[in-house]
Amino acid sequence: MPLKLSTLVVNAALVTLVSPGAHAGPFAPDTGDTAAYSDTRLAITFDTAPSLGSAGKIKVFTTDGTLVDTIDVSDAVSKMSGETQTLFSARNTEIDKLGGNVPSLAQWRYVYYRPVVISGSTASIKLHDGALRPDTAYYVNIDNGVLNGKVAGASFRGVSGTSAWTFKTKATPGSPTAVTVDDDGPADFRTVQGALDWIMQNGCVTCAYAGAAKTITVKNGNYRELLFLRNVNNLTITGESRSGVIVFYDNSDSFNPGTGFGTTSAGATLVSAGPNVGTRRYLGGGRNVLLAENADLLKLTNFTLWNAHRKTSGWDNQAETMYFNSSTLGGSRLSALSMNFMSAQDTLLLKGWSWFYKSYVSGDVDFIWGSPYAALFEQSELHTIVDGTNASSGGYIFQARAAYGYPGFVVLNSKLTADAAIPAGSTWLARSGGLAPPTYCTTKTTTGGLGSANLGCDNLAYINTRMGTHIRTAGWQATPAPTPATPTATAGWRERGSMDLSGNTLNVSGRNQNVSSTGIDLSGLDTRTEVFQAWNNGAGWVPATP
Repeated sequence: MPLKLSTLVVNAALVTLVSPGAHAGPFAPDTGDTAAYSDTRLAITFDTAPSLGSAGKIKVFTTDGTLVDTIDVSDAVSKMSGETQTLFSARNTEIDKLGGNVPSLAQWRYVYYRPVVISGSTASIKLHDGALRPDTAYYVNIDNGVLNGKVAGASFRGVSGTSAWTFKTKATPGSPTAVTVDDDGPADFRTVQGALDWIMQNGCVTCAYAGAAKTITVKNGNYRELLFLRNVNNLTITGESRSGVIVFYDNSDSFNPGTGFGTTSAGATLVSAGPNVGTRRYLGGGRNVLLAENADLLKLTNFTLWNAHRKTSGWDNQAETMYFNSSTLGGSRLSALSMNFMSAQDTLLLKGWSWFYKSYVSGDVDFIWGSPYAALFEQSELHTIVDGTNASSGGYIFQARAAYGYPGFVVLNSKLTADAAIPAGSTWLARSGGLAPPTYCTTKTTTGGLGSANLGCDNLAYINTRMGTHIRTAGWQATPAPTPATPTATAGWRERGSMDLSGNTLNVSGRNQNVSSTGIDLSGLDTRTEVFQAWNNGAGWVPATP
């Protein structure tokens, strides 16, 4: 059974924020460790829960005294940009450059993140991505006052000198294309991003192993991190178990504004952090957990991807779990098999060609959206959760801004479910993206990538879908009107063979027939072969089941 978002929220113990692994002393890696991970998180175990100070730095040096990383727990990083937001503390904020140690990349993902996390009696410190290198010796210094508490009965006064906390990282993995990740057991990496960096370094589209099949196997555990993948084809990321591998982060449009994309440098423009709450720096990396760009044949299977942001009034609450930012006609293929994607608003943002099979997607407002050529949800569950800012609203499942002349979103042999607290007849099947002709949805893409004239189409078809009582009788929100306003066999809002959750024929006589259709022949979308037959200008793509 898929793991519900409400389960994770209520049972906080399911998500342990710190998993430093077994260690003998208060430090992880242990002092003197000669096989530490290059993507390790530093950790200190206190007698009881420590507190985070308001000033001071954590510094890591190579043994020759070269400074390789600095973490500032004060508000200096946030305040240097001139931001004025009042939603959350400006302290304990750093800017990460994801993929920053990958030589082949010319664009990276810049994001704000919280480097110090306290969970129970352990303080975990995430260094900047790629700060540590393999087979290298380091020592750590921590200013007095960064962390407050007792270690082995004595007040913690920081760490100083060149020998108090030392460790050496182990050598590079044996395989350039197949690696494992485990947050607390033997593996090649401790983090998913560490593994992604390794794959991007060896298997990018211009690298030595460009054409090879690549795999990342993630062992059961909780991985609190933002992720970036760029310029890699034929990569499979597989979890040990669907509910046992949880990759998550609390990210949102207020914390990291924008949908996100790779850039050559961090943006400096100040934008609104939410209604009447001041400004936030727009770095460019965006509000999702996983950003995948310029990727083809990316396969995700058997794990949970979760944006842990809790919707709150006054925030900009858009918070994708994944943005698949790949949109070529002859590439840009994503498969998700036996996956959980969980957030609230804007859970999945899709381009290109996407296939979701036996997967679970949860959210409340527009929780599946984007500009794909074709995105098929087959034998999957689309689950509406209670909106934390408007409990009486059932929200919207889709907002399509699909590519003109292609299938867009298709829901096939799947089911629409909801939290028990969702009012009956309160959820819309979709609302329009509001991008109307003559600017949008006017020109079929035949070469290159998507442009404004090629997208904005409200192309969505439900075929043989079981629907809970939370779905509105009218089905589709008609204001603003969809594009096209009148559906056809190949475009617009369409529905065929709808059932209740028990499999009985659903009465759809109350559907808004002005903007949708329940009678159009949709036999051209009955199989994944048909949905993806336009891939690569008619060459077609037939993704295979396990």
